[in-house]
Amino acid sequence: MNSLYECTVAHSRLLPKKHSFIYQVFMFSVDLDDLPNLAKRIFGFSHNRFNWFSIDDRDHIDLEQEGGIRGNLVHWLAGEGFDCPAEARIRLVTFPRVLGYGFNPVSFYYVTDKTGEPLAAIAEVVNTFREMKLYWVGKVGHDGRWHRRVAKNFYVSPFSDPGMEFDFRLGNPAATWEVNIDIFANGEKTLLSSIRGDRRALTSARLLGYSFKYPLLSLKIIALIHWHAFLLWLRRVPFVRKSDRTEVQLDVMRPHSTLKKS
Repeated sequence: MNSLYECTVAHSRLLPKKHSFIYQVFMFSVDLDDLPNLAKRIFGFSHNRFNWFSIDDRDHIDLEQEGGIRGNLVHWLAGEGFDCPAEARIRLVTFPRVLGYGFNPVSFYYVTDKTGEPLAAIAEVVNTFREMKLYWVGKVGHDGRWHRRVAKNFYVSPFSDPGMEFDFRLGNPAATWEVNIDIFANGEKTLLSSIRGDRRALTSARLLGYSFKYPLLSLKIIALIHWHAFLLWLRRVPFVRKSDRTEVQLDVMRPHSTLKKS
């Protein structure tokens, strides 16, 4: 079922100095196979075209494969040793572009079989340099959530060394949805982050309402990232330049010039 999630995003830095913030957003939850038809049914929404809200293939995984986002993701999964069934459904939970501008710090893919049984979960992380890295998030635990702790090997923030670890705990989209992505350094938790959302019907009327409730959503997200980075800098939190730790920035898609030079 295609839907929206009205979400609360929370970040809480534990070390080396405490710093927390919370903000409200909304995200799309769409079946990749339904994207073209969905754009025809929902006023104010488009796929790969300009509109008030849109989802654009260029903002997501692109390994130069045919079949749009789905074809590229299936190709990536094959490289991870997972043979995605042809009849599998793939759900994308992501932020939309707003008036043609988009920034998705993180998106999520959920793969299920034709009966709805979970098969795979993937986190797609993007930094402010527009680099991208995908993370396979293990198996479903006893709590019904996907779990994996894995080396970041990716430059996400100047205040988080790319050699640290991500600890992913992803819930499956349902009436409510929750994900946690925490960061560990040398076995010690340094940052907590979460997204908690309630499912809403995806209708033209609701999107119109969200255009006023969440004006210029994409700009809000990128502005908050830079604002809180500025506050951390003012507090003299140690930071890492992107060019300082290129040796641990691995398997990065759309690499920045700092990685190409290294």
